[in-house]
Amino acid sequence: MSCLKSTRTLWVLQGEATQLFEQLNHTITTNFGDWITVTSQPNVPDFLPNTLLPTKTKQLLGQEYLHAIFDATIGFNLDAFAMLTGTLVKGSLLILLLPKQLETWQDQDSLRWNEANIPITVPNFVNHLLKTLAEFDIAIEHTVLSSHCNLPLSELSDIDSQACDLTQQQVTLQKLLNSKQNINVVIAKRGRGKSALAGLFSRNKNCIVTAPNKAALNSFFVFANPNTPFYAPDELIAWQQNDFADYLIIDEAAMIPLPMLEQLLHLAKTKNSRVLLTTTVEGYEGTGQGFLLKLLENRSYQFFYLDNPIRWQTADKLELFCDRLLLNGILEEKENQIAIDSSINYSKLDRHNINALTTIFYLLKSAHYQTTLVDLRRLFDAQNLSVWQATVNKDLSQNHPITTQQIAAVITLNEGNLSNSLIEQVWLGTRRPKGNLVAQSLVAHAGEKLAAKLRSVRINRIAVIDSYRRQHIAKKLVQAICDEAYHQNIDYLSVSFAYSQPNYQFWMACGFNLVHVSSHKETRSGSYSVMAIKPLTQSGQQLSDQLQQKLVRNAYWLKDIIELPFNDMITFDDNQSLTAQDCSELAGFCDYYRPFEATYPALCRLNLYAHHHQQYLTLPMLSALIDSKNNQMDVINRYQLAGKNALMQAIKYEVKTWLANNQRTLILK
Repeated sequence: MSCLKSTRTLWVLQGEATQLFEQLNHTITTNFGDWITVTSQPNVPDFLPNTLLPTKTKQLLGQEYLHAIFDATIGFNLDAFAMLTGTLVKGSLLILLLPKQLETWQDQDSLRWNEANIPITVPNFVNHLLKTLAEFDIAIEHTVLSSHCNLPLSELSDIDSQACDLTQQQVTLQKLLNSKQNINVVIAKRGRGKSALAGLFSRNKNCIVTAPNKAALNSFFVFANPNTPFYAPDELIAWQQNDFADYLIIDEAAMIPLPMLEQLLHLAKTKNSRVLLTTTVEGYEGTGQGFLLKLLENRSYQFFYLDNPIRWQTADKLELFCDRLLLNGILEEKENQIAIDSSINYSKLDRHNINALTTIFYLLKSAHYQTTLVDLRRLFDAQNLSVWQATVNKDLSQNHPITTQQIAAVITLNEGNLSNSLIEQVWLGTRRPKGNLVAQSLVAHAGEKLAAKLRSVRINRIAVIDSYRRQHIAKKLVQAICDEAYHQNIDYLSVSFAYSQPNYQFWMACGFNLVHVSSHKETRSGSYSVMAIKPLTQSGQQLSDQLQQKLVRNAYWLKDIIELPFNDMITFDDNQSLTAQDCSELAGFCDYYRPFEATYPALCRLNLYAHHHQQYLTLPMLSALIDSKNNQMDVINRYQLAGKNALMQAIKYEVKTWLANNQRTLILK
């Protein structure tokens, strides 16, 4: 773990990208360095040795560079900015390029997180950026100063003769080597040497290492036993060999989906192997430690934290700037006083209040392990978004002014009111426009076109500070949203959430009705996503009734392939007659792009109808699939098909042929 002796420096230049690049020619060509350049420009000068798109910066993880340029003149991708800065070593210069007119700048990055097809202005983010630059006394230059060009880069930052203190890393390594725990977790921000620590650990133990990708393990293998085998997570999950290592090292764990991590821990347990898990829990990997707490629930483990940086010096100015810009860290609860119900106010937030928005982002991080930098950009400037808050007055003594503390927040999005032609395309599976997540899903997967025609408000995020939970604050905040929506003639409120019994009970207590269940577990949460709506108008009630009626019919089949406690959630409808609506969905599946999962109950009813009419041989593959409870690999192997796509095409052909041959004789209810 070598140490340079100078801090890292940030230059900020504003103007037209081509001109700024040309002005930087002398600086780049006369100062040795990697000069990694992240840019979306189609043409870049030849003197820039290493360029890549913002969407490709994950390949930088686990590596170290000297000097870089981040071009934000087209769009400011915060994830890419965080990844790039985390790779820069001591003594590095980061040059940030900003557009000439920030006030009217249409940020192309907004296409990632705003529900529109054209870029938008981002005034709140711009104000936050300018405020953060001012806080750290970083000036914005409109040209490369001659003093910048003439000074050696080592003089651009304060020289610190203090050597790196590796005591914390050495002590932690010794504790890990002596640990008797089956699971040890090393948590650290970027540049703390956690991957190097894991590498040194492998020199003393018999280990296997896994990570989201092998390229992220560069730092690990610099220090590791060179014979330490690497396996991708999916390779390990499919492990069939008897031999296994004494330790499984999982690096960059926050970037691996939660269900996959669960499977890796289960594998290690079955192989009597211990686990060393290292991760960063900030920025582009997600925020907070919620995913770890959920992963390690009911497991014995020990946490280790690395605070002292290795890649740069303590109190590095660039790291402090990034932490402030990216809102790293956690929400500090200054008081744990429990609020009196009457003192709590529920209101919609003014989106121009940046201080309140930043507090709410910290609050969301404390409650949602999936909160990312994309959520930060969306919270600041996304259109069609509203922020609700619950606040309580604090410091009511005579010696202190009254202050307001945010204790809960809800993010909502307006949905629906789509055109008939667009709704039809969504139902057919030929269009998936941006936004309208629940409204579109209820059309595409639940088959109810009315869901996207009506006007709705989707609750996207909800969070309450720990010390104020279990006081019905979240429920009353939802009710405040409901009251406003009712007065605005909104037809229904909607929510999509990862199923757990507490989550389900909360939304049912808020007056929502369960209307749809996904057929697959979410990649990140490892839980099934379910949708619920709360009708506010007669049309909304009609939609709710139709969706609920359909769900109780479909759950008769879904209960065999989805691991949810359906018996506790709904009452099944035993009437499984083939209907005209079923045939319509079957035609959409065969002739268009309606998903197999959305059509599965209708396919089951078709198969049942065919059997009742002694048509046992007309749908052989479909029958085999349903009899196996949707074990697709079993049917693929039995019929020696090329894969899932071939299976789907074969079933579509069977169903289409059956419908064509039986259209005239079908007796539907």
